[in-house]
Amino acid sequence: MTGTRDGGHADLVWLDQVSQADIARVGAKLARLGTLRSLGAQVPDAFVLTSTAFDTFLGPARPELERLLETPPAGLEDEERLSEAVKAFIDQHPFPPGLEHSIVDAFTELAERTGLGDRLSTAVRSSGVTEDGIDASFAGQYDSYLGLRSADGVLQHIRKCWGSRYNARALDYRRRWNLPLSAHGIAVGVMQLVDARSAGVTFTLNPITGNRGEVMIEANWGFGESVVSGLVTPDYFLVKRPHGEILEERIGAKEVWSVFDAEQGRVVEQPTPREQARRPCLSHAEVRELARLAVEIEAREGCPQDVEWAIDAHLPFPDNVFLLQHRPETSWAARPAPEVANQV
Repeated sequence: MTGTRDGGHADLVWLDQVSQADIARVGAKLARLGTLRSLGAQVPDAFVLTSTAFDTFLGPARPELERLLETPPAGLEDEERLSEAVKAFIDQHPFPPGLEHSIVDAFTELAERTGLGDRLSTAVRSSGVTEDGIDASFAGQYDSYLGLRSADGVLQHIRKCWGSRYNARALDYRRRWNLPLSAHGIAVGVMQLVDARSAGVTFTLNPITGNRGEVMIEANWGFGESVVSGLVTPDYFLVKRPHGEILEERIGAKEVWSVFDAEQGRVVEQPTPREQARRPCLSHAEVRELARLAVEIEAREGCPQDVEWAIDAHLPFPDNVFLLQHRPETSWAARPAPEVANQV
């Protein structure tokens, strides 16, 4: 299934159909993941609302949104108020029936494709069409949501992802650079949520020293938000290239972990059980596999990478290693690279 029932064939596609050539309509984040899936990598299944879907959603109401955006701010507080007004407008605007039916049908199909049925849990992730480049100014500014288990919840949070295009920081940035306030399209991916036993990030260089002969991994139990947001002291592994030797291993305090709260219907941070916090959240085999996969991505992309991943709680190794996102590592990207082998 692709497209919408009202003829907007470009509005909804499957991640399998997306490649690097589609960055302008699905953003770099989802284009890269689609490319990985086409190469046989372990990437969760997903469908994608392309950057045109928001225009379809607004339809004749776009002038009303543009009028809202004409309000001149006197400072950041006014920018915050404008942002909230725009988000409220988007939250209250109804989906066109064709687009809504396409999303509901795709959610049902995703449940079938994954074999999870009514046990399907999803991540609804923003993908800005200008973010995650070497010099990206918008990377990480747009919202993503985890643990959505119904089509209604997915529809609601697609709106929230679209609304995050107009957060105060993004609006302020566009004004300062004399950009249209509606600049920078946004796509949304609705992805099977990996039931993460552990998750974290891999850098294909040492981000502290810039050493490209090393791979650094940070990890925690549960979902990766606690690591990405810097909430915890994670487990730390330093791996030597090209042979995969683990040079250094530090077991972090892992004070909290990100878990799915069924009552609240979302991922929350909770104190990590003491005995669990004391144990490493990755095996050495998983550490070496994560390093190997990240270095393979770097070899294809031609520059150091920052890779997000999750270890599925139910699958055996190595089928439990899922790649969730990758982007160029920006801190050292402009510096000349020494020659290193591209295998771990």
